[in-house]
Amino acid sequence: MNHPERLRLGDILVQQKLITQAQLEFALAEQLKQKQSGRRLGRVLVEQGLVSEDQISETLATQFNIPFINLKHYNVNEKISRRLSEIYARRFRSVVLNESDGKLLIGMVDPTDASAIDKISHIFESEIELAVVTEGQMLEIFDQMY
Repeated sequence: MNHPERLRLGDILVQQKLITQAQLEFALAEQLKQKQSGRRLGRVLVEQGLVSEDQISETLATQFNIPFINLKHYNVNEKISRRLSEIYARRFRSVVLNESDGKLLIGMVDPTDASAIDKISHIFESEIELAVVTEGQMLEIFDQMY
């Protein structure tokens, strides 16, 4: 599987006119102030009320030409999803959504996380396809499943 190229989310959001350059610079400064927390730019923007989690996820999906899946409207098959242990699911912020023709559809909060993609591919020893999901919805699924 080819890994999506890491692009700067803030620049994409400005290009799509979801935020202004000034809002991006403010959010980057906030992120830098809180560097120790490891918060991602998308999280900072959501916490500031500048964009929604859905907008962040949809932007990533569009940029990488992979689907965005709203888990509120998706029937998660727990039997398939539990094939990825809770420890790995939470660590990689990923959920197994479907299996078809020997390929697994994996919903990820961050589809640019190459190490997570590699580890998941290794765990299942099968081809995977990616989709973007929001972190909040994914955590709700985890709380129901595990």
